[in-house]
Amino acid sequence: MLSTLKTILIVILLAGWAVAIASLHVVRTPDAVIGVIPKNRLGFADSYVDVRTWTAADAAAHPDLLRRLIATDKTHWLKHVGTAPELATILAKNSTTDDR
Repeated sequence: MLSTLKTILIVILLAGWAVAIASLHVVRTPDAVIGVIPKNRLGFADSYVDVRTWTAADAAAHPDLLRRLIATDKTHWLKHVGTAPELATILAKNSTTDDR
């Protein structure tokens, strides 16, 4: 009985962590800041992103993350890539997904 209860609690704990990971972008910046922003929808893509060496091409390859950074006013995390208007231009030019 106690073993079953422990197993159930561990499964619930792991499921909670999985949902947390699926709902957040964790971003490592060049300034040694680790930022956390919510995702638009659950998914494991871009859950942890190290942007320290990113270029404009890298930013264009991650349109959902770039869209969230713009929406949450966290574009200063990508100041080494460009300013907020430049990032919006990159997103507009290279986005292959629609806003959902």
